[in-house]
Amino acid sequence: MQKKYLLMVEDTASVAALYRSYLNPLGVEINVVARGCEAIEAVALRVPDLVLLDLRLPDMTGFDVLAEIRKHNKEVPVVLMTAHGSIDAAVEAMQLGAQDFLIKPCEADRLRVTVNNALRRAQKDQDEIKENPDKSNKQYQGFIGSSSQMNQVYRTIDSAAPSKATVFITGESGTGKEVCAEAIHAASKRGDAPFIAINCAAIPKDLIESELFGHVKGAFTGASVDRKGAAEQADGGTLFLDELCEMDLDLQTKLLRFIQTGTFQKVGSSKMSRVDVRFVCATNRDPWLEVQAGRFREDLYYRLHVIPLVLPPLRERGNDVIEIAHSILGHFSHEEGREFITFSPDVTERFAHYDWPGNVRQLQNVIRNVVVLNRGKEVTLSMLPPPLSLELNSGSDIASKNEVSSSLISKNNIVNEVVNLPKETIIPLWKSEKKIIETAIALCDGNIPQAAKRLEVSPSTLYRKLQSWDDK
Repeated sequence: MQKKYLLMVEDTASVAALYRSYLNPLGVEINVVARGCEAIEAVALRVPDLVLLDLRLPDMTGFDVLAEIRKHNKEVPVVLMTAHGSIDAAVEAMQLGAQDFLIKPCEADRLRVTVNNALRRAQKDQDEIKENPDKSNKQYQGFIGSSSQMNQVYRTIDSAAPSKATVFITGESGTGKEVCAEAIHAASKRGDAPFIAINCAAIPKDLIESELFGHVKGAFTGASVDRKGAAEQADGGTLFLDELCEMDLDLQTKLLRFIQTGTFQKVGSSKMSRVDVRFVCATNRDPWLEVQAGRFREDLYYRLHVIPLVLPPLRERGNDVIEIAHSILGHFSHEEGREFITFSPDVTERFAHYDWPGNVRQLQNVIRNVVVLNRGKEVTLSMLPPPLSLELNSGSDIASKNEVSSSLISKNNIVNEVVNLPKETIIPLWKSEKKIIETAIALCDGNIPQAAKRLEVSPSTLYRKLQSWDDK
């Protein structure tokens, strides 16, 4: 059997030698390079089975190297290593396509286990492709889509599912947060146990404690029998708390105690009950902003925000929208007894360029509307409901021309205004940057990951800057 080939990118020779000695018992072939450019060249010459990549290199960051590797080798597993570990760095690494993240100094057992797991997972994926040549990543645990953004979501689910660690899912409404929670449950060791979801926004404030923990007979008016709550129903399985940031602060205190101890009291009971559940949470808000606004407990945030998972909006998933649309069309056509099987090229083009503010849920509603109200085998532009039925291109062209004109006018005005200004009007760059970032976050309704996307930076960059400004 041919040895696995591992590329180690580490600029400190003594550390590289130590880690090589740790990995010798695995019988892998190890090539060590010290610079990012050397790593990129090495991958181009021979694709490794695994890359161990230091975050801080003499010529570039590990993130830069990872991004370059992913351009041409999307499936090569990469494990980032750094002595400067943080949650932000780990999140950014996972978003860029890293399979795992190690904090240096790394113990021998931890390094060997991580490398073994990464190689085994990669081999399993290769074996599945050989056994099922036609199989693709278009469908995964209820998700549809093979974009790089969703493949990263799938990798995070695969990595997080076997653990009991809490996963905190964020994303816009309609992106599939409950589907994601169910996928985590299905891929976990608890897959055969109950999956119980509770929507903290849909249940009245005075009933949510009973829904979560249950109640005993006579606890309140209408409580005619003992009732199990979601926590008890989920015993041995997964408890999904959707729209968690909508939960009342008083109940957040009880939830924190439940998470810490695994025990709770039913409403109206003095007896403590104990259960074993795995928590998955979700919100369409930015939880840290909710903490800063005083609407979400900071200690509860740190208890639950263990593995953050950001679901991308549909507009950022490329051709996934077409794959999802075909799947939905087939389902609704069968359900409604229609004959629709495809979309016209114009409709496909319209779907690909539409912004989809309501994400997958909006796409479902549009297609159901078409299927219910029309007949035929092909969906045409005339069948689409508003706003999809409106002409997008001409409006976009006019808008873009207006934007260019406005931009030129603004620039000329700025030049004219600046000429006669005193030098004292120059303000520090960080203050201008702060104003731009705060404005972007406000325009995105407090959603920092979305603001980061629009600003073309990583969410961790915004979090670091916000933190630094708080300290000033």
